Amino acid sequence: MAVMVTNMFQFGWWRCKARRGDLTHWQRWDAAYYLAITIPLSLAMPFAVVLIYIGHVNYPDSKMWRNGSWAPNTPHGILLYLAKWTGVATMLVGVLKATQLHRKIAAKWRALRKATRARG
Repeated sequence: MAVMVTNMFQFGWWRCKARRGDLTHWQRWDAAYYLAITIPLSLAMPFAVVLIYIGHVNYPDSKMWRNGSWAPNTPHGILLYLAKWTGVATMLVGVLKATQLHRKIAAKWRALRKATRARG
């Protein structure tokens, strides 16, 4: 997980660095910032699981699941779970901004709609 997230950040940074033109700082580096935020958000929960359940740090008092639940049901477990999914969302935004995929899909959609109207 850590390797994947940091490699995605590296890819995003490289893509941002390659951007040319008269861009503001945020326009050039937005994807790198989103992917940088992704790293701690995505890695906090797996790191906590390793510390608590494998390393037995303050175990069993710091358990994230209680009473046989399949989802975290303690305050810190819920917080880490929400951070994990927030990290997934920022990763999605960062990858879309780094690859400009949202613009490519929109351009393709416009071209397809134009061709459909022309035939129609």
